[in-house]
This record gives sequence, structure tokens and C-alpha cells, in this order.
Amino acid sequence: MVADAMDPDGLAAAVTGRDAVVSALGPRPGAGGPVCADGARAIIAAMRAAGSRRLVVVTASGHIVDEGDGPASRLVVKPLLRRLLREGFADFARTDEIVRASGLQWTIMRPPRLTDGGRRPYRTSIDRNVRGGITIARADLAHAILAALPDPAAIGHSISLGY
Repeated sequence: MVADAMDPDGLAAAVTGRDAVVSALGPRPGAGGPVCADGARAIIAAMRAAGSRRLVVVTASGHIVDEGDGPASRLVVKPLLRRLLREGFADFARTDEIVRASGLQWTIMRPPRLTDGGRRPYRTSIDRNVRGGITIARADLAHAILAALPDPAAIGHSISLGY
């Protein structure tokens, strides 16, 4: 099924009867606009209309600075990334707020920089960044999403992951 990620009415048919919804929207360089936040609003509206409850949303770990970050990351890397990726990080932060306020059974996945590598062991952390986790393969992010979907302990939390 094809639907416009910004159109709740079009998305309603896609989410009706589904046990869960996964959003892996992401900003495109030069596209502008809050793609993730606007998409989250539309998806949440469609889920409410359809009676769906379980939502997993992918944002990123880069816009979050917390105790999981080492000193170099906290003091140098993340401030630099915030300047370079200001719009995308603001979109992720708004998305996090929208999802947390949704009233749904949500989980926010927070990967670092995504790569195309194969599956391998990774680390996760609940409600804080993974120390030293600077990359993760898309295959491992997909694995972590599938693991979080049926896990009641993941509901209402962010899950960061990395190597």
C-alpha cells in the first residue's frame, strides 16, 4: 500500500487492523521542513482514527546529550553536529516530544550514524545514549526494532543502540 506520510486520512487505511506501526522517516539533505515531526503527527492521527496503539519511531542519538555520552562527545562532537545538522536535530527533538505526548504505546529508537554493514553484536541502552556507540548498521537497527515491538518493557522508553 502506498500512502503520503503527511496525510492522516491516507495513512488510516495503511494502519487499520495493524498490531503496530513503525516510522523510520528521516530528513533529506536540502529538502527542508520538519519531515519527521509532521510525519509523526500524521501517523499518530491515523493510528488514533484506526484504533492502533503500538508505535515505534526512529529518530537519532545525535540530538540527545546525556550521561551516556563521553566527555569528547559531550564537549566537542555533539556541539559541532548540532551546528551542522541543526534543522534535522530540531526535527528529531520535536518528533520525540510529539511521540511522548501521543498517549500511544510508544518506543523511540535512537541510532547513531547508520551504515550499510552486516549484522553483528551491538549494545543498547534504555533512556540514555550508548557510550561510544557512534555507528550502527541498518540491519542491526531493523533487528532492534523487531525486538522492541513485542516487548512491553520497551513501551514508554527510548532505546539507543550502537557498537
